[in-house]
Amino acid sequence: MEKQKKPFYKRWWVWVLAVIIIGAIASGGGEDSEPASTEPKKEAEAKKEEPKKEEKTVAKIGQPLEVGDVTFTVYGTSTAKSVGPEGLAHNAQGTFLIIDVGVKNGAKEALTIDSSFFKLKAGGAEYEADVTADTFVNEVGGSFFLKKINPGNEGKGKIVFDVPADVANSKDVILNVQTGFFGTEQGQIQLTK
Repeated sequence: MEKQKKPFYKRWWVWVLAVIIIGAIASGGGEDSEPASTEPKKEAEAKKEEPKKEEKTVAKIGQPLEVGDVTFTVYGTSTAKSVGPEGLAHNAQGTFLIIDVGVKNGAKEALTIDSSFFKLKAGGAEYEADVTADTFVNEVGGSFFLKKINPGNEGKGKIVFDVPADVANSKDVILNVQTGFFGTEQGQIQLTK
């Protein structure tokens, strides 16, 4: 009796070879598009770290801070226990920290800004703007609720944060600003007078 030979496609080594070939094709033939030298990698990594150094620049009250094509300026701060007209006043859970802000658009097209572009950082905590209080402290059209600012123009308004009294009076309060809804470009302004 003679042994019958298996067809070639039923042999194990054919399947291993097929998997290797398909893997090589899927990975682009196994060619490395990275340079062989480690020097360009170090330079590329150093360039990636440079913008992070720029983000660490902290402006002060009255000092313009450029973040991308947008310039943020804090003109001053104040505090209040409530905002709005008598009878309709909006009361703070803690203390309202009211920040006078200017946002100048240096881009070539209109910029939509929102109070969510501002966060307050103090003592390791992060505070969001109180949108309701914003509407009470700003004149009509002065709030930063989806406000459009055309190229070259500066929009001014107040951002209100409801924070504990010790945070409102702290020397270690930072306003974090960003240029878009996803916070791709950010900067910080120290709120110490």
